[in-house]
Order: sequence, then structure tokens, then C-alpha cells
Amino acid sequence: MSKFTIRTGLKNLAKMAAIAATATLTGGTLAQAESPFHTGVWQLNEEGGPRGLVVSDWLVFEDGLPKRWLYRRAGTNDQNQFDFFTRTLGDSGYTPVGIRVYRTGDNAMKYTISEKSKDPIEVSATRLSIPNFKNSCLSVENKGERLFGTWTGTSGSTLKKLRLSKSKLTVDGKSRNVSVEPVRVGRLGITEDGKPIAFLTDAGGDYAVLQWFKPGVSPELMRDKQKEIMDFQAEEIVRWPGGTCDRQIASRLKAMK
Repeated sequence: MSKFTIRTGLKNLAKMAAIAATATLTGGTLAQAESPFHTGVWQLNEEGGPRGLVVSDWLVFEDGLPKRWLYRRAGTNDQNQFDFFTRTLGDSGYTPVGIRVYRTGDNAMKYTISEKSKDPIEVSATRLSIPNFKNSCLSVENKGERLFGTWTGTSGSTLKKLRLSKSKLTVDGKSRNVSVEPVRVGRLGITEDGKPIAFLTDAGGDYAVLQWFKPGVSPELMRDKQKEIMDFQAEEIVRWPGGTCDRQIASRLKAMK
């Protein structure tokens, strides 16, 4: 395979910002029957030995928590190849690291990381999880009303407890009256007095991300399924207390050879 072509786009972050509107959060804007091919637990076959890779529909996990958002690069996808811009949680724009997934089999891929000013690094990867398993714990699909309810803080948050109902948002015991609406599969828009204040976005696994808006986000922008908001006041990783995905992931990673 030729050198990772996304590298060209990473040479100029200003140009990347200009095309942000054409890059969509991977997984699409409409409900799909299956998760993207990359969703799951993988073994990266690196020179120094095997390493685990955990990816939900929209995020790459690191050290057990969601870390890097994936935005599928428009116009670069075919049946087997998917190129992504990335953004690290808490950053206000694209991170100068691109990712390519190239399917080489039902349970195998080439995984390429292209960091700005460095040669791309490509390794083979073998799937450890079941592909597109119904109600896969890393998928954002088929989660129903999971985003409503109680969440607990993590090392990736400043809050300790979050509770969301259809009319109330409570953070660490402080409640505010809100309106809540789905803006895409796995994402709720939260509005207070007609003004958007946050997204609660399913991160896959046992996690979600509370994304506090900066002032000035309009209801139209909040509802826009094509243009991604990237600059937030804060992004807080929370965990569903009843989740079992962490345990399932750990079990899969034990199968590495």
C-alpha cells in the first residue's frame, strides 16, 4: 500500500479546519444495521510484540477510556478502506494524527497511523471480538434509552455524578430544568431556556461524554447532522455504573498471542 495519503491533509491544520464540514463522525448520521468494521477489540501485531487496540464506533480508547474521536474523511472511502481525521478529547480542532483502516479479511486489517512530520506506521491487526455482534458493547447502536439515567465520573472528568432525564440535568447534586432531544443515533442535545448547553454522546463501551458548549451555539448548529462541533468548553468522560463492557474487553485482550 502506498504511503498514507491523509498525511498531505495533516500538513496544514488550517486547511483541515476548512474541510471540517465535509468530515463526518464515523458511523454516519442515520441508524445502521451494523457497526463500522473497525468497531471492536483488536490485536496490533507490532515489531515489539502484540498490543491491544480498542475502538468504538466513534472513538479510539487509550488506557481504558475513550481518547480520540474519529471523523471519516469524505471522499476517501471505498468498500475496504476508511481514512479518518482524529481529535483528542479536550482539543478544539483536529489532532495532527490520521488513521487509516484497510480491511484485509473478515477479521483482519492493516492499521496505519500517520503523524504530522513523521513517516506513517502500518501494522497488521487481528480481531479479538466478534464482528458486528448484535448489541455489541462497543457499538453506539441499539442502546435505546441508555443515555438517560445516572452516570459516574471517571479520571477523565471533573464531575462525580451525572443524572439526565427528559426534563432535568443534575450534576453533583445541582439540578437545572432542561429539554432533551436526539440529534443523531447515540447523541442527545440538551437545551436550557431555549439555548443549547451540551451534548451527551455515547462513546461506546461503558462510557459517554458530556460535551459542554461554548456560548453562541444555536439550536440549528446543535441539530446539524453534517457539520461537527469540535470546540467545546469542556468534555467530561462518564461511566455507566451497570456497564459490563470493560470486563468483556479485558477478557478479549487476554486472548492476545
